Amino acid sequence: MLAQALMKRAIGDIPIVTHIQKESSGMNKLYSQSMCSVKQWRSYQAAEAMVSGEVEEVRGEADQIEAGWSQVIWRQAMQYHNMLKQKHEMEQKAAADAAAKKKAIDEGKNKVMTEEEKIKAAEKAAAELIKAEEREKDSKKAFSGGVKKGFLDNKKGKKK
Repeated sequence: MLAQALMKRAIGDIPIVTHIQKESSGMNKLYSQSMCSVKQWRSYQAAEAMVSGEVEEVRGEADQIEAGWSQVIWRQAMQYHNMLKQKHEMEQKAAADAAAKKKAIDEGKNKVMTEEEKIKAAEKAAAELIKAEEREKDSKKAFSGGVKKGFLDNKKGKKK
């Protein structure tokens, strides 16, 4: 149980340890070229010392739990950390793939609905065209006889 707790602690420390290791050479170079303030440098050194203290503390506790474990605990913690990181990335990818698949299905449904809407719109437009043609035919029938014969002639005759 103590071993598990210590391993979890070491795994949790891995991102901090790797970050400090990555930044170490850059910070040293910045400080040597006077490109960072003394306050920033001291802050970084304090963080580095704190992380180094944590590493040594974990090693000491590992030896108390099991002799010689301090030699391999950080390597094991790094392996577990990488394994958990990969698992998390795979889960995220699977979730993203599932979301993309769901979106594609939803878009497919929307496309089908759009096709149905297009058909309905086409039917509605056709019905409106038919009604317009019928109204045009009706209006032509109403005026098919034209104006009564002699209607205009009478007016012309009266003026004469």
